[in-house]
Amino acid sequence: MKIRSFIILLLAPILMTNCEQPPKDATDDIVAANAVFAEHFNAHNGKALGELYTKDGRLFPVNSPVIEGQEAIGKFWSAVFGMGIDNATLSTVHVETFNNTAVEEGAYKLFDSEGNQLDEGKYIIIWKNVDGQWRLDRDIFSTNMPAPEPPKVEESDESDSDGDQA
Repeated sequence: MKIRSFIILLLAPILMTNCEQPPKDATDDIVAANAVFAEHFNAHNGKALGELYTKDGRLFPVNSPVIEGQEAIGKFWSAVFGMGIDNATLSTVHVETFNNTAVEEGAYKLFDSEGNQLDEGKYIIIWKNVDGQWRLDRDIFSTNMPAPEPPKVEESDESDSDGDQA
């Protein structure tokens, strides 16, 4: 009897550890949330896009300060449509799930109203599951397009720089 109790005590932690459920893979949920994002984006509904983020969501666009909060993020997306960007495609590359948090690696393409591709790039989004709904919490993206070349500065005549006249 003592041996049986001893064996049970030894095996109990092992059995309890193996009974823990791994986090549910959120890939399908994230792909579905991206479809909703693309739907609002392609409808030019910046307000609805902002509402897909958490209350304190943060957007990290290229060449811009961080934008925080649903309303400000919605205004950012509305401004994007004013730049001639008409629609987008999103492609999930990889998702890792950690309890109520998921990290997505993806790719995007942006198009004008005539279907011309304007940009393509990659993104990382940290998603939070809030009341059963996956919401964007941190969103950073960057283009794959080369940076434009800086304007060339014309060289001035050296004699003009010291104030002497010839």
